[in-house]
Amino acid sequence: MKNCSLSFQVLVWILATGFLQGCSSPTPSTVVLSTNRKEIAAYIETFNTDQDDYRIELRFSPDSPVSIPTEGEFPDLVISEYLSGSDTIKKFKPLDGLFFKRKIPLRDFYPGLLKLGKQENRQYLLPVSFDLPILLYDNRFPGKENELFLLNLMDIRALSKSYNKIESGKFVQMGFSPLWYGDFLLLATQLFGTAYTEDSAQVLKYNSKNLTQALDFLKEWSRDDNGGPANELQYKEKYLNTPPYRQVTLGWAHYAYSTASAFFLLPENRRLGLNFRWIGHKEKILALENILYIGILDKASNSKGAEAFITWFFQPATQKKLLDASASKFTYSFGLFSGFSALQEINEKEYPRLYPSLLGHVPPAELLEFPSPVPYRWTELKRKVLLPFLLDQLQKDKPSGTLEDRLRSWMLAKPIR
Repeated sequence: MKNCSLSFQVLVWILATGFLQGCSSPTPSTVVLSTNRKEIAAYIETFNTDQDDYRIELRFSPDSPVSIPTEGEFPDLVISEYLSGSDTIKKFKPLDGLFFKRKIPLRDFYPGLLKLGKQENRQYLLPVSFDLPILLYDNRFPGKENELFLLNLMDIRALSKSYNKIESGKFVQMGFSPLWYGDFLLLATQLFGTAYTEDSAQVLKYNSKNLTQALDFLKEWSRDDNGGPANELQYKEKYLNTPPYRQVTLGWAHYAYSTASAFFLLPENRRLGLNFRWIGHKEKILALENILYIGILDKASNSKGAEAFITWFFQPATQKKLLDASASKFTYSFGLFSGFSALQEINEKEYPRLYPSLLGHVPPAELLEFPSPVPYRWTELKRKVLLPFLLDQLQKDKPSGTLEDRLRSWMLAKPIR
């Protein structure tokens, strides 16, 4: 009898355990996300709280762009810059189904931005955020720029020249010089239509005729308005040893080059008295090339969970929630992933609410242009080839080597992946 009683007790325990397990919530499945952006931690926390089906596991990568493994364990999701090149984009799954099933609001995206994630008419990547170039100036001494929505290159040249002052044959005040900022030189060539993008070997191709025109314009600006590169560099060395915003507030320059993200990430007390204008050419504003994308790897093991995160993230209500949370939790934050959202409605409605300086200044979609996909190694290529080439062209009477020569040397020293 004792054995029968014991057997019955064991049976009851087994049934009860099974019943309780059946009634308990299933364990959320894991989605592995790889990115180099630290802002994602707060977004993951919100996603994991908002639903019970999936949990995001963060795999942080210090690389830019994020390195995509060729073997071993693969992440499900990747968020990074410079993923839209023809070779890299092949490693992702098409996302068109999210639009067909109306899970993501297709019409909310900037059309020109969305198409950068396409190949052969299929959507492999979705843009997450982007940044815009700006010129800072002291709002205590506004000039004609206050009347303009954006500053074209010719506007910048003419207005900055009007602030130049020479005493005893030397500049004691210089409004602005493109030579002070390598990134401005690069932007100026892009605004002229140089159109840097990848070639068939995933390296670089560009419009050489437009590059020449841009360089001629910049050289003329330097020579005719600022007395040449020697004067510009001497002035920079003597007066411009502080961060760009301080150069303006101290009165040593009328304009300073920056980006929207860098400006809005400054503490509020450092932005006091400063204003900004978008930089353009022929009334168009060109976004910077460091556009952030999200995609599901072709070798992802949890595509369903990855789709759930993407669907959640691109809901306007979600982005509003994330923006509000960032503004309340963090002392210094700007927008989504420190940039503008890929959703037009969010930029036009939510950003001015949180950042009053943007009230009346958010560029409408028709003014924005987005650069063509650049090579995967764009950051290194820009630092080691493009910027040294442009600075050399502006500073020297007889610059050494063409851009093609420099590209060839760089490729031999470090072959493309």
